[in-house]
Amino acid sequence: MNARLLLPTGLLVGALGVSALAVQAVGAIQGTDGRPVHAEGDAAPAWVTVPAAGLEEEPIAPEGLTPQGTINPDQGEAIWYAGSGRVVPGQVGTAVVAAHVTYYDEPDVFYDLAEVSDGDVVTVGYGHGGTRDFVVTSTQQISKEGLQRSDAVWGDQDEVARIALITCDPSLGARSDGGQKANFVAIAEAVDG
Repeated sequence: MNARLLLPTGLLVGALGVSALAVQAVGAIQGTDGRPVHAEGDAAPAWVTVPAAGLEEEPIAPEGLTPQGTINPDQGEAIWYAGSGRVVPGQVGTAVVAAHVTYYDEPDVFYDLAEVSDGDVVTVGYGHGGTRDFVVTSTQQISKEGLQRSDAVWGDQDEVARIALITCDPSLGARSDGGQKANFVAIAEAVDG
């Protein structure tokens, strides 16, 4: 039997005016239990700092899929996605950190993420007091469909520790269902590989 992981395939914004950032999962888990990645205690990421986006030691927590098969941080919360083959921020591979840009039309955690540009620094802090710096190597506004196929975000890579910072992008406006048409993605790679 071929093992197939449940893969996130797109960031969506919910209706009713809520910026419900959600990574929709498709497919079925076959031959695997889809166990999430773990980092516990002092080794767990505790916060993220993104000066260009106005974030200073913003708490981050692991979160998997909701019962509806989506990633959906709470209002005012940044999460690192702990499922579907993603890694813990700071490990070799691509970790996903997500937060809302707005929530009920109010600014939320990643409200200024689109201010980030190549060369900006992202720092992850851990429970043991250590930190790891990442440098932004690319940013892009990307359609929902494009995000679903983005190798930079969802592709497997085992060469460098990388973080994909993801939020909705309101600059292209909303769809007829109230969801945003686009996302903003910033890719940052560890300074020391």
